[in-house]
Formats: sequence, structure tokens, C-alpha cells
Amino acid sequence: MVAPPKGLASSGTLTYGTAATFPPFESQAVNGDLQGFDIDMVKALSSSMGLRPKPMDMDFDGLIPALGGKRVDIINSAMYITPERAKKVDFVPYIVIGEALLTPAGNPKHISRVPQDLSGKTVAVTRGAIGETYMTAYNKELQQQGLPQMKILVLPTNQDAMLAVRSGRADGFDTSTPGAASTLAGTKGQFALAATFKNDTKIGIAVRKGDSATATAISRALDRFVKSGGYRKLLDKYQIPDSSDYFATTTSASVSASASSGS
Repeated sequence: MVAPPKGLASSGTLTYGTAATFPPFESQAVNGDLQGFDIDMVKALSSSMGLRPKPMDMDFDGLIPALGGKRVDIINSAMYITPERAKKVDFVPYIVIGEALLTPAGNPKHISRVPQDLSGKTVAVTRGAIGETYMTAYNKELQQQGLPQMKILVLPTNQDAMLAVRSGRADGFDTSTPGAASTLAGTKGQFALAATFKNDTKIGIAVRKGDSATATAISRALDRFVKSGGYRKLLDKYQIPDSSDYFATTTSASVSASASSGS
């Protein structure tokens, strides 16, 4: 048993913030229950600390404020580790992933190079997610190259971004590489994988800045989960590629602003 952290939002409970619109990590099942890699993982981590997991589903851009306001104990929502976020929270990393751009089937705008082929196109992103940051930076690159910028369509959820492409409002939408695989498998030929990029980005569970007790408890619980084989089983269950296995070449450790290696 891993000793749970003190000062939890609710006694005996690990309350976590999540934005359940990002399969295969977190999404809502038809019956409204939460499902996904992160949801299953936090159940195992909570159990090893003798706690009950309690989700608080919210918009992605509300997660860090909820953590800072102590409404939740951790953020468990496939949050990309970036230097900017690491100024506000500390991370316990657990997955390495990349970004993908999905277009309508057949890739009618012939997008393959990022950012060059995005010049003059409309790209849908999730508000507050890393894709918004990447596309904003790519627009600066396009401007420096003397090329027309893309139009960035910022929407509340990953599903909204997908619908924008399906309805013709956007030429493509940004998602994670595992998310792209899940979307392609579940939408029966409606989308095409146009490009992948930023393939060495880490995601992690976020804790309040300086909260070493919670970070240590989560790290220890995660170590137990990995050693038990549970982590590997979840990667297989959600068809997340071996290249995303953070623990294949490293060991669990919390990361702060000074140690963050996210792009």
C-alpha cells in the first residue's frame, strides 16, 4: 500500500480533474460513464493508496484553475508537459506521444508537411490544448517565411474540432497520435491521417506547484502499477503504440519547471 497524500479535497477520495473529450485517454461512454486509459489508470493508482477515485469533468482550460483552487487533488487528463504549464503545476510523466493532423477522407487539400501545407488553410484545435500553442507558433513561422497564415479555429472540445472538419468548417484538426488512431478506427473512413509531428512530447499527471507529497505518492503508485504489468495491459487495451511507453527507457519521476522536457 502506498501512503496517500494529506490534505485531500475529500477525505478517503482522490478527486481528479479531467476533460473527457480526448479518446483514447478520456471520453464519455454512451451511458455517460467516463472511459479511457487515464480513467482506468487512476482507478488503479487510487486503489494502491486506499482511496476512491472521484472525477470532476470540465472544460480543458478550467483544469489548472481548478487544481490551483483546490477543487481537485490532481489533473488526470492527458495533459502535455510544456515549460509554460510547468511554471504553474508540477508533473508526473507517464506517456510519450506525438501530434497528428486529420483531414477529410482522401486528404482533398493535399496536406502532408507541417507547417508549410497549412498555409492558407483552416485548422481546428481544442481550446487550451497543446495544439492551439503549436499552431500559433507555426503561424509565426509561416509569417516569417512570407507565406499566408492558417486560420486557427479554436473550439471547446476535441469532438467539436472533429465535427468542424466533418462539416467543412475546417480543413483539418489537431489531435494526439493515439487519438488519431482511435478516431480513424472509430469513424469508418471519414478521415485521413495527413501528417504527424512533435513526436517526442510527454504527458503527465499534474499536481499543485511545490506539492511534493502528492507528486511522490502518485509516482510511487505509478511505479507499482508499471511493475504489476497493469500499465502495459492498458497500452494494449487502448491500442496505444509501444513508442508511447514512457517507462520503456526511464523510471517514474515528477517533473517541475526546471526539469520539464515537453515541447
